[in-house]
Amino acid sequence: MSFGQRIKALRREANMTQEDLAELLSISPQAVSRWETDVAMPDISLLPPIANLFNVTTDHLLGMDTYQKDLRKAEFDEAFHEYWNRDDKEKNYQIALRAVAEYPGNMEYVEWLASAEYYVAMPITDDSEYARLLENSAKHYKIVLDNTNDTKLYHKALFGIVLALSCNHKKEEAQKYALLEENEEKRDELLCWCLEGKDKKRHCQHLTNTKLNSFLFQLKFGQTSFEAFDAIEKILNIMFPDGNFQYYHNTLQYNCMSKAFHFCNVKQYDKVIFELKKARYHAEEMTKINHQKTIKFTAPLFSLIEEEHPVTDSDITDVDDLIRYLNNSSCFDPIREWDEFKALTVKQKASAT
Repeated sequence: MSFGQRIKALRREANMTQEDLAELLSISPQAVSRWETDVAMPDISLLPPIANLFNVTTDHLLGMDTYQKDLRKAEFDEAFHEYWNRDDKEKNYQIALRAVAEYPGNMEYVEWLASAEYYVAMPITDDSEYARLLENSAKHYKIVLDNTNDTKLYHKALFGIVLALSCNHKKEEAQKYALLEENEEKRDELLCWCLEGKDKKRHCQHLTNTKLNSFLFQLKFGQTSFEAFDAIEKILNIMFPDGNFQYYHNTLQYNCMSKAFHFCNVKQYDKVIFELKKARYHAEEMTKINHQKTIKFTAPLFSLIEEEHPVTDSDITDVDDLIRYLNNSSCFDPIREWDEFKALTVKQKASAT
């Protein structure tokens, strides 16, 4: 019901004519007629007298009764919480527009609108409309960043504004927002959206390398099984097909040692020797790497990674660690007198077999 329809209904319920109402309010009957036909609205100063006259609230006059407001808010809340599940992005966008128009101070709704604008923009081929929607999206995300005290909402808006600005070819501005992220892992992910060309490729390679390290660590310590050992080796061979593992030789060394230990437990001693030979090779390669000043990968997926590497001043090498492990582990007692095993326990490089 419109404002005019509401005034007309209240007037009739009070058995008043337009002239009666006009006289009580000291205005012209024509003004009342214009209200009731929704051509015009009364001056704001007249709203309290009109409400008092009909014994209603000004909220009721404006169609904003508490019950109606709560009901309307509930409808928007439901739409807001379901918006990720909606396939109709345009409809979701229109609902978000109405929600923000009616509740402009609700930062959840503003973030909702910003997100809707971003997703509506994605399939658009018209460059000007695409840019307009993304600009509005970034503007609304900034409103959230400037006005919310909700940490979760703040980080959602921070992520959103980086995407909106990046997709709108405003990479430098997007990078400024990405750097506001305090969490290093999340900040690195945001920067992937902001960088271009070789800088982007290098950054993403470093990020991939960091995540690879973390993944292998979790895989190694999360479960001790042949499946896990094989997975680690296969993954590294896929990622570094040229065999230039650099510090991943250390991962492979201890992976082979763990695998050898498990083969010992099932008395598959030929496989124990096979794994220990691989462990010895990786230990020797790692010993060389520890005397390098720079780590430089050559595999295609990591070709831009070049890192400073602290040169070790310790006399104890990875080969020494392996030999100590072999000498102190009783599980190897059944093969300790094998020539192949003995060769693995001497300082100099074991001869190939």
